[in-house]
Amino acid sequence: MKNLVKYSAKACTILLYFLPAILFFSYYPIITVGRSDYMNLEFSLPEIWLIIFAILALPQLKKLYKFYGPKKLAITAVIPVFCFLSSIWSANHLRAILTSGILSLLIFTVLNTVVLFKEHKNLRTDLIKVLLFSSAAISVICWLQCILDILGVPRSVTLLCEGGTYTAFGFPHPNGFAIEPQFMGNLLLVPVLLSFYAIFAHAYKNRGQKATLILLTTFLSATLFLTLSRGAIFSFGIGAIVLAIYCGIKKYNHFIKSLITAIIILVASLGLTLTADGIFASTSPTNDTFISGVTKAVHQLSLGVIDIRPEEYKAEESTVSATTETTASETAAGTISEPETSTFSGYVAESTDTRLNLNALAFGTWRSDPQYTFIGTGLGSAGIAMSKTYPEEIGPKEIVQNEYVSLLLELGLIGCAIILAVAIYAAIKLPKNPLFVAVIFAFAFSLLFFSGLPNALHVYIFPLLFATKDKLLVENKVKRHCNNRN
Repeated sequence: MKNLVKYSAKACTILLYFLPAILFFSYYPIITVGRSDYMNLEFSLPEIWLIIFAILALPQLKKLYKFYGPKKLAITAVIPVFCFLSSIWSANHLRAILTSGILSLLIFTVLNTVVLFKEHKNLRTDLIKVLLFSSAAISVICWLQCILDILGVPRSVTLLCEGGTYTAFGFPHPNGFAIEPQFMGNLLLVPVLLSFYAIFAHAYKNRGQKATLILLTTFLSATLFLTLSRGAIFSFGIGAIVLAIYCGIKKYNHFIKSLITAIIILVASLGLTLTADGIFASTSPTNDTFISGVTKAVHQLSLGVIDIRPEEYKAEESTVSATTETTASETAAGTISEPETSTFSGYVAESTDTRLNLNALAFGTWRSDPQYTFIGTGLGSAGIAMSKTYPEEIGPKEIVQNEYVSLLLELGLIGCAIILAVAIYAAIKLPKNPLFVAVIFAFAFSLLFFSGLPNALHVYIFPLLFATKDKLLVENKVKRHCNNRN
């Protein structure tokens, strides 16, 4: 039995080394098992990884009980138990059970990972290095996706989502191996914030390492901007502000100098991305120019507030007509070679309006029935419930696209109260450092822009790397560079 536990721990440790890279493959490749009227039954690499890890970690159950004790384990079990119970009154029983299962596997993985971090002192640092390397590699692929799209390579090869090709704005915005650009941008939040934290903490030994760190930070930040995901970019802004404030409060040595360096990197990376958007626009098969590409990107990122587009684009309506859709599909098939007009001339208000409308429908559904208000519609049934309440406005497969509103609708006030209580307890108990707090704020804000668990497992796993009092990559360097408060 002891050998089984030993080999189990070793196998789980080995699997953890693959986790940072695997999380970037949140949608491609995908294994489709089947479809129903309410959902698509699919398995991604991170989900398969979770299942394998959980099976291998089963011999660790006794160790987990000794390490955490019955009280902490009971607290961590409250949320998945309530989610499983909600499948009883959910209109989508299969989805509720599967989602609850994924949540349980996720919690089980988190509990085991914390124990492995305690047993292997260098494991956390090694995983952070794997994360940075993986982020850089995936970022290269993102830029390659854009280049191939401009060259006319089909989506079946580039794996760009339909709305991410050059036909939308005249320039592409990548999604990597995620389902959409917003999830690719969200995946980059942690490595980008980590890179900026390393700059504040002076996590380098010489000028060569400093230059490498600055280049890496600039490249990862530019890739984040390249996704054109406002949700991810705004979340990064929130996280970066929290990180800077926290490091300032901690009185990191040469803080002002590091802050200026960080601002220069941000400006440089944004400039690099806008320049790339302009080049992509001017070389794409559309009639866009360098100026139109740059100004469209600025207009979209600023939610239409900053409008420096040429006059001809200001006069156009950013709507998708039947003619435009036909042109886009024909171009993707490679049947038209003459210049075409990109679908959008600037900020796409429809995207924001759709999210706000879904939130309104979700709130309306939640208020329509006392059961929905207190215990929710049941996990995974938001789309079905909204469709029944507003049959003319929404289909049963639709999602809320706001995790907080989605949880309120599916789990009700009681479920949300349970989640909030557990979250507060965890926040009190977990050790905190500037990077951990920044990541939590960034991810918490990002949940306003999407909902669902399968495509966002990284949101609940990545923060684990920084939930420690250790100095991470910088070890004791932070301590040496902090001013003496005595």
